[in-house]
Amino acid sequence: MLFFASDAGKNHFRDRYPEFISKFETAHLGIDDPGFISSSSDDGVFRIISCSYIVPVKRLGLLLDGIATAARLRPEQKFEWIHFGDGKGRRSLERKMSRKFPFNVQGRFVGDVPNHEIMRHYQNHPCDLFVNVSETEGGAPVSIQEAISCGIPVVATSVGGNPEIVSEKNGLLLSPDPTPEEIAAALLKICDNPSLSAEMRKESRLVWRESYNADINFRSFAERLKSIGKS
Repeated sequence: MLFFASDAGKNHFRDRYPEFISKFETAHLGIDDPGFISSSSDDGVFRIISCSYIVPVKRLGLLLDGIATAARLRPEQKFEWIHFGDGKGRRSLERKMSRKFPFNVQGRFVGDVPNHEIMRHYQNHPCDLFVNVSETEGGAPVSIQEAISCGIPVVATSVGGNPEIVSEKNGLLLSPDPTPEEIAAALLKICDNPSLSAEMRKESRLVWRESYNADINFRSFAERLKSIGKS
């Protein structure tokens, strides 16, 4: 058997090796229950989170442009962007941010931090939206799984396993190659509609519970492996 962390991976192999289709199965990864639900902002600031290595495929410069575009379209709205993760392009992005961000948006690159510190941030600070604008994803990103486990809505590109986690119920899917304007429109749709955001928060937690709960998924995977060993 060959197990995949997403249907996207399984379908990729199915299309190329149809003679082995009976050997392919999806076995989602998962996140432990964090034991809390992240809160939304109540001080007039719309807070955006992203988490990844700073590498070209993650297109953080594009996300920066999208946030800047949204901020210019809503000069009365305050925005904050926090990115967890590091890489060679960090200094360049920080310089770009200082040039392109208008007065009503602040950004911060936290750098590499342990996973538990990211989850602590989700617990102790308001988080209104998680964003992923990757050019490609090999599976279902753990960073998105972490966000939905805390009830955070997600905006993500429709690539790899992203559409398996994100839908109009718990966020918004972007085109695979979005423009800054498309990203800005998605951010503002959630920012401008608190009731919609509240429903997406409930749905994010539901998606985690039904498809990405580590306790359920790992037990199920272990039982599947045992059944193969007995066959």
